[in-house]
Amino acid sequence: MSPEEIPGAKVETPSGGAPSPEGITNEEIWQNIGFHRPLAGFFYNLVFMFFGLFFGIFVGGYLYNLMYPFPESLGYKTAATAMFGLFFQVWDLGTANVVNRYLGENSVKNPQKMIKVVQYFIWYQSITGLVQVTWISIYALYFVPATQLAYGVWIMVIFSTVQYPGYLWIFKDILGSLQQFHRTNVLNFLTGDIIQRVIEILFVLLGRWYGQGNPAVGEIMGIAIGSIIGTYVDDFLSMVVCAYFFKKALRQYDIKIRDCFRHDFDRKLVKEILVFGLKTGIPHLFWPAVTLYATFLWITLVPQYTTFVTIAGFAGSFGSLVSTNLDLGGAISESFLNDKKQLARYYIAQAWRFIGFMQLLMSSITIIIIFIYADIVAFVGLQYYIAGAVFILPRMVRELQQPYNNVSEAIITQTNHPNISFWMHLLEDILALVGWFVFIFWLQLPQRYGMIAIAWLIPCGEMPAICTKVIINYILINKRIIKLKFALWQTFVAPAIASGFVLAIALLVYNLAYLPIRAVAGPLPAVIAIALFGILIVPFFIYTPLTAFFGGWDDASVNFFQIAARISGPSRFIAIPMANVLKWAARHSPLHNRFKFDNEGALREARELMAQKNQFQKEKVKIL
Repeated sequence: MSPEEIPGAKVETPSGGAPSPEGITNEEIWQNIGFHRPLAGFFYNLVFMFFGLFFGIFVGGYLYNLMYPFPESLGYKTAATAMFGLFFQVWDLGTANVVNRYLGENSVKNPQKMIKVVQYFIWYQSITGLVQVTWISIYALYFVPATQLAYGVWIMVIFSTVQYPGYLWIFKDILGSLQQFHRTNVLNFLTGDIIQRVIEILFVLLGRWYGQGNPAVGEIMGIAIGSIIGTYVDDFLSMVVCAYFFKKALRQYDIKIRDCFRHDFDRKLVKEILVFGLKTGIPHLFWPAVTLYATFLWITLVPQYTTFVTIAGFAGSFGSLVSTNLDLGGAISESFLNDKKQLARYYIAQAWRFIGFMQLLMSSITIIIIFIYADIVAFVGLQYYIAGAVFILPRMVRELQQPYNNVSEAIITQTNHPNISFWMHLLEDILALVGWFVFIFWLQLPQRYGMIAIAWLIPCGEMPAICTKVIINYILINKRIIKLKFALWQTFVAPAIASGFVLAIALLVYNLAYLPIRAVAGPLPAVIAIALFGILIVPFFIYTPLTAFFGGWDDASVNFFQIAARISGPSRFIAIPMANVLKWAARHSPLHNRFKFDNEGALREARELMAQKNQFQKEKVKIL
């Protein structure tokens, strides 16, 4: 069925090579296949992201100090539960990488198989979850008391329950695979920023109160146990909310929630999924083993490691801003496995383009955060974490590779190349294991060089292994899977020039505004002022127009941005003015369309794929 056969469909293409959304509702745009969905998904989440950021800085700090006044609380939790990563990974082999691999592909050509995959996932996780809870409880109750981790017995027992039933997030994962990001972003906000925070606060405070009144437990241990119980309870509440959104989204397929709990799948499907899961999952077994080995070395050879790792986790969260990623969901599987190679290639190129765009912006912002970090933590009363500034830059360096790593692994698994995944992860695991042995046991870098070595090794110890794997991944992808093509100027050069301007402006603001305000009114007004400037002004109305002025956007990408802005939900008040400023800057740029990236073939294949998808819809969706 061609796009013209769909009643009311508009398939005209403007001069820029992007689809026209005229006469199509926002929901229909979300149902259409194309890069506008991942892009709109990012902007849809902006308001929620800002809420979480401001909450974390100005409110969360007080709550963090109230709930976790002692870094050891989270340190105990981490030390007592880290060893189970490998055990959990073994039992999850049967569902490894299943959601994006199978759901994206079959949502277009075989929705019934898609729901059978979901059924298999639920039944597998339920049965294996019971086994995991049983074995961990036996180990914790009968063997751990005789070890150095005797303090963590009940932490382990309670923590084991998170594996049953094991499918509590499946409904949200399905929506993400289907690229229904307007729904998943709302769910992430409701479950992460509302339900999870409220439940965590409640149970941590209850645990702290119980520990204060019972010296046998103690305040620190009470907090750790309360945190774990809260994690389990909030997962159940979140599942109910996710199921409701799932029901609304799959109404077009005539799929009901109860269908997911049936057992219509056969042995052939079980074998197919299990073999794929084993091939892609077995190498991942070694990574928890590497982590466990590294944790053992740290705890054994480096005093106060639990304190260092907690401080590194808090401060390092600022450095991780450069790992901002564009979630493609199951887009690569949806396109590549339905023989739409040009569309798959376009998704990959645009994912890289977005990564470069965000990383160069966030690098400048992170550098400024280092200057004001002490004021942030001092104001909210986290005096134990002031020394964490030294962890920010190392974490930023470590996270630079992560988005490219994620994209390469998504390509390999979603294009059904489990053997490549197997060998590359095995190589990564071996190199990481050797690296930790060399850095901590042989060279003894933390023991010799102290805090500076600890600050770099905690986030970057396995970075050489990861970078080696990522480089080889892309070489194999280009040779064996799909020929890659990138818009290098749009991805790196234009954003780098714009980022240089942003950093210069930010340093001027710091010296001419932040420091004087701080001297007169104190740290709080200064932090608020620079945060508002850096979050609401710089990214949208300085950095983005500059990238357009320096040739980072062509007609097609500008038009796609306008479509994404239209369906960006609660962030429209930011995205639409930003789109207008972007369009103006591109029109006045002497470099506009000088580095144009061809997308005509990708658009044609997206329309063909959408016409195929429409054959299984109760109501036909107009095609962009």
